[in-house]
Formats: sequence, structure tokens, C-alpha cells
Amino acid sequence: MIETQNLKSKINGVAAALKRPVSWLLLGLGFSASLPFLLVGQTLGFWMRSEGITLTLISYLTGISLMYGLKVLWAPWMDRVHLPLLYRWLGQRRSYMLLTQVVLAAGLAAMAVLGPKAHLIGFMIAATVVAFAAASQEIAIDAWRVEETNSRSDQALNPSFYSFGYRTGSLVTNSIVLALSDRIGWANSYLVIAATLGVGVVSTLLAPRTANELRHTNEARSAKDLIVEPFISFVRQHGRAAGIVLLLLALYRLPDYVIGPVVGTMYQDTGLSATTIAAIRGTIGLTASYIGVIVGGGCVLTLGLERALWLGAITCPLTKLGFAWMSVAHGDIGVFTGVLIADDLSNGIAETAMIAFMTSLAGRDHTLTHYALTYSVMAFTGKFLKLFAGQIVDGLTPGHGLFGAYQLFFVGSAAIGVPALLLIWLARKKGVFSANPAGSSPA
Repeated sequence: MIETQNLKSKINGVAAALKRPVSWLLLGLGFSASLPFLLVGQTLGFWMRSEGITLTLISYLTGISLMYGLKVLWAPWMDRVHLPLLYRWLGQRRSYMLLTQVVLAAGLAAMAVLGPKAHLIGFMIAATVVAFAAASQEIAIDAWRVEETNSRSDQALNPSFYSFGYRTGSLVTNSIVLALSDRIGWANSYLVIAATLGVGVVSTLLAPRTANELRHTNEARSAKDLIVEPFISFVRQHGRAAGIVLLLLALYRLPDYVIGPVVGTMYQDTGLSATTIAAIRGTIGLTASYIGVIVGGGCVLTLGLERALWLGAITCPLTKLGFAWMSVAHGDIGVFTGVLIADDLSNGIAETAMIAFMTSLAGRDHTLTHYALTYSVMAFTGKFLKLFAGQIVDGLTPGHGLFGAYQLFFVGSAAIGVPALLLIWLARKKGVFSANPAGSSPA
């Protein structure tokens, strides 16, 4: 009887959450957030590789995506400092969302005009601006989303809708843009993406101000409030478990991050065409991603956050062994498809679980900075280590051949995912998962 009542309660909670516009707006905001992510990472590597740039240099240059791991440095200012004019019209969160979207479009257009071959330095400056604006857009969107997460149903649905939008945007920058590049060139493809950011602009203008934002409209903005207090409050909130939480965040998605600069070039080196990659990614791969997001959200809602994290931590490293297989399969379409399905499924699960986990860690008094802190810790380690991914493959190539080097690299990327399993167990012992799903202090 109790289990039946719990199930009915969960269903009613989901139904109520689906009636709110927040979840649906997160589709558009997630889409907008995902567009620049690969354009300064893996997809940028495709473009530079097609211009004859070495794998080592590509890894270093795509290190501009490290901005995502550093955004905690300027997040406190975005949490409290008002933008002139825009603040009166849109409020704190949406004003930064709109500003960053405009800067993103301008930066992508500059990259398209300059190109990596003719003006490499100017091109990378424009790409750095895009990376900074992209990370800042995520800061503002994440804060808005966390402040609109008020129940366990929200905790499951909001990350799921955001991930659906994010995965759809990834289809554009991970698949469609590759097909476009074969037909209209890389520069024009980036211009198309710049125009597509209009989806995020519309979603931003439709989004409401959060209740938490309205409560803090006139609060003091001293240096201590901006910089020191958010970090003190995070440690105070999580106590002795804070170190374990931060270490778990740093290692959980590490295998996915480190393969970023290498996996796309491996596809090309094994003989897969951009059109083939785009076709499979945009159909079977995207479907697998959506299913993974649904499974991840379902696990958070029905099994709990801890079990969802376990599932992601187990499956993500295992799929990297599939890439090791792919690297010596020499362009086999069946192997590519199978590995892509497995990886997209596991990524959907892990991504949704991790977003829900980080949301649960963010306190209401410093929402934006707390979430930026957890995201930066998660992203920085992987994005820093991936700078050396290309150099590792190039260094292994003389002794093992190019494809043997790829294989060893992906086996190693699977191994570095193992410590996350121990950290989840330690976090459980410390009572981390007993925290309120809406993001308040632990019970």
C-alpha cells in the first residue's frame, strides 16, 4: 500500500512539474548552451584537422574549452553584479543569458571570417571569446535552472529536459555541422550555428524571474559577499564530506573529457567520412542519447540519486573500451555504430545524474556560485588533462603505430574512471545523498 501511494505521489509530482513552463523552456536553454560547447572543442578539432594541423597542436588549441572549468572565478560577480539597462528589463539571470548569447553569435561569426589557416592567432582569440561567453551563458542558465528546482520531480525532470535540449544541440554541432561542412564549408557552417542561437534568445525572453532572485534584488554586494562567503557556505553546508564531494566531481566524468580532442580525429584517421559520421550520430546516436537521458532521469526519480550515479560511473568507463576496439577496426561501420550507441546511452545517464547531483549541492543563498564551483571542479581536471591527449597519442605512435596508440589511449581512459566508484561509496558513508533534493542543506 505504501509503495503504491509513493508511486502515485511521484506520478502526481511529475504531472504537476510538466504543467510548469520551466521544464519546456529548459529544452531551448539546453539547446543554446550546447551549441558552442563542441565548436570550441571536438568539432573545432575536425575543422583544424581538415586544415592539416597536427594532433598535438589541436589538443593544445582546443584547451580554450578550459574556460568551462574556470568559470567559478567570475561566477560570484555574475551572481550579484547588475548589468546596466538589461537588469531593469530582464533581471539578474536573464540579463546575463541574453548578453552572452549575443557575444557568442558575434564570436562565432568572427571565427568564420578569420579561419584557422589564414589567421590562426586571430581565429583562436575569437574562439577564446566564444569559450568565455559559452561558459558564462552556462553559469546564468544553471543558476536559473537550480532556482527553479523545488521538488524531487523537478530534480529528475529539469535535468532531463535540459539534457534533451543539450543533446539536440549536440546533434547540430556534432553531426549536422559536419554534413554542412562538406557542402558549404566550415566557415559558413559556423555562421549557421551563430544564427541558430536565436533559439536561446527566445527562450531567455520567455523565461520568468525566479522567486529566489526576487528575494535577493536589493541585498548587499560587498567583496566578502561576492567572493568569500559562497565558498565558506559551501564547506559549512557539506561539512567533512566537502572534500569527498569535490573529488567525486573532479573524477566522475574524467574518461569522457580526456578523449574529447582525440575521438574525432580517430574517426577520420580510420577512414570514416564526415557525412557518414554525421548520419549515424544524427540518427542512431541521437536516439541512444535521448534514451540515456530518459533512463537517467527515471533512475533519479524512482531509484534515487545515488543509484543513478552508480549506473553512470560503471557504464561510462566501459564504453571507452569500445573506442579502443573501434580504433583497430579500421572504419568498420557496424563497430562504429555499436560503440556510439553504448557511449551515447551511458553519457545520457551519467550527464543527467551528475546535473541532478550538482543541483542538490547548490545552496539557495549562493546558487550561482555553488553550482559554478561544482561544475568547475568537475570540468577543470578533465579539460586540463585533455590538453595532453593528442601529445600522448603522438608519443605512443612511433612504438605502437597510430592505431595501436589510439587503442592504448582509450584503454587508459577507461581505467581512470575506476576511482569514481570508490568515491561514490565514500560519499554514501558520509551521508551526502541524504541532502534535500531541492538543493538546501543536508538533512
